[in-house]
Order: sequence, then structure tokens, then C-alpha cells
Amino acid sequence: MESTKSVADVYSPVSGLVADTNAEVRLSPELINTDPYGRGWLVKVEGGPGQLEELMAAAYRSLVSAEESRAG
Repeated sequence: MESTKSVADVYSPVSGLVADTNAEVRLSPELINTDPYGRGWLVKVEGGPGQLEELMAAAYRSLVSAEESRAG
């Protein structure tokens, strides 16, 4: 990722091949900040089976654990 003041790596929680890049963000980089879950996406990655499910499972386990801790 490059801006006028710095350059930084982009890290992904999944491995795989970059299947698509968002040309719209190249023309309007502010979309990353204004619409990150809509038009501001960067890449589409074709990963191994089960990687996304593992991420969701980890997030869910974390949420449940936090809720259980609050409940006492």
C-alpha cells in the first residue's frame, strides 16, 4: 500500500492467489476509508478451503468467551 507519505505492506489473514484487484480504489483511494466493506475493497483472494470458516470460528469463539466472562 502506498500513499504520498509512506509505503506499507498489506497483510492478509488467508493465503492464496490474488484473483482480482479493485481498479476503482486505484482511482479513488479514499474509498478504503469511506466505504471499506463496500466499494473500498482491495483484492479478492482464492484461498484454500476452510480458511474463512476458521476465521469466523475464531471470531465467534472470542465473542462467546467475552460474553461468558461478562455473564459471570
